[in-house]
Amino acid sequence: MSKVALKTCNTCLREFLTPEDFLTNTSRWRICDQGHLWFNCSCHSTGIILKGKFPWYNPSHQLSGEAQSIFNLVTSEQKLPRLPNYVMELQKLLEDPKATTQQMADVIKHDGLLATSVLKVANSQKAGDGQPIRSLSHAIAFIGLDSLRDMVIVAAVSRFELKTRVFSAAKFWDKAFFTGRIAEYLVKHFQLNVAADQAFLAGSTCNIGKIVQALLDPRTVDIYVLQMEDLKIKGSWTQAEIRNKGYPHTILGEIGAASWGFPDEMLDAIGRHHELTTKFKLDIELWEVAALANQL
Repeated sequence: MSKVALKTCNTCLREFLTPEDFLTNTSRWRICDQGHLWFNCSCHSTGIILKGKFPWYNPSHQLSGEAQSIFNLVTSEQKLPRLPNYVMELQKLLEDPKATTQQMADVIKHDGLLATSVLKVANSQKAGDGQPIRSLSHAIAFIGLDSLRDMVIVAAVSRFELKTRVFSAAKFWDKAFFTGRIAEYLVKHFQLNVAADQAFLAGSTCNIGKIVQALLDPRTVDIYVLQMEDLKIKGSWTQAEIRNKGYPHTILGEIGAASWGFPDEMLDAIGRHHELTTKFKLDIELWEVAALANQL
């Protein structure tokens, strides 16, 4: 007697017969604010497992060894906020060839702050080329459906409420999107073998570990900023981390990105954007573009 599939992919008709099947050739696992599990099948379509059906999911599966150990420490004390359920629904809607940009805009409008963030991301990528983008449907058409899947996550993360008093989320994201534009410019100017929209996203999110730190420990982040502004101390964010024995924002960023369902190449850029490249290579990787943009 043949087994009854636990789940069947609506796009490629792949059957998941055992819990282990879900961990083979799947990616971008994340939990929404309703506790449901979302993931990408090997065909890149989005699937959902209802809350409580399987107990084995843990975002640390995607992390490097160092990130796994820190993940277990920080999440035992405080959990990161989860993405709204409708963000996942929007990602699923993006896979429907019959869906219109207006339908997608209608979903985004459920959250006014998210809608504002999507417009800000689109205009940041547009970089002052002509009239600003004012409508959500225009923003979606400009960004493109492939990029929107990731950008809507960035937009959702950018509206998480922080309890910091000195660290400014607005200033952070302004600088982040500027770094993204630099990364995109580098790809286009030097004709690198990297997608320009992916470079923008990698540059914009490479320092997202600072947001993770602000969510988990706002007091420490405020201390970092105050020390960096102190003329007697100054120094960089990384030096402040070392001085205060804090977790590296590269590792915290990797943890947050894995929890929120960022693609693997983005996790790589987030975790490695402070690494140095000493060898000339013809094939430049995404993390190297983000690393250079972050230094400029």
